[in-house]
Amino acid sequence: MTAEEIEKLGAWCAAAGVSEIELAEAGFSLRLHIQFGNAEPYATVSEAPNAEAVFKGVRAPGVGVFRLVHPTTGHPVVERGQPVRKGETVGVLQVGTCLKAVVAPADGALGDPLAEDGAVVGYGTPLYELM
Repeated sequence: MTAEEIEKLGAWCAAAGVSEIELAEAGFSLRLHIQFGNAEPYATVSEAPNAEAVFKGVRAPGVGVFRLVHPTTGHPVVERGQPVRKGETVGVLQVGTCLKAVVAPADGALGDPLAEDGAVVGYGTPLYELM
């Protein structure tokens, strides 16, 4: 990873409110810890949404660049309205040269993407609704 990629990763994490991330590859490991000063916590237990308000769909499994088109094949990973099964890959999250599969949490059909191809997303960002 280059110094520029590490800086971008740190900026993405800070923007998403992620305070710590660790990456490891053969011969390489990186751990970033970001301090936010005296910021208030994002939510407390009493502020948790009720069960009806919880998003039911596909969320980002981490921080990175969301890809609707697979970077190595140039083909869309899935199409809108396509039926998917739990655990099936529906997108790709890219961090530098690393790719992580975005998988469907349940069976269903995919709605329109909620994030554009190439958008920087944070952990838990809604990516697709499941119908």
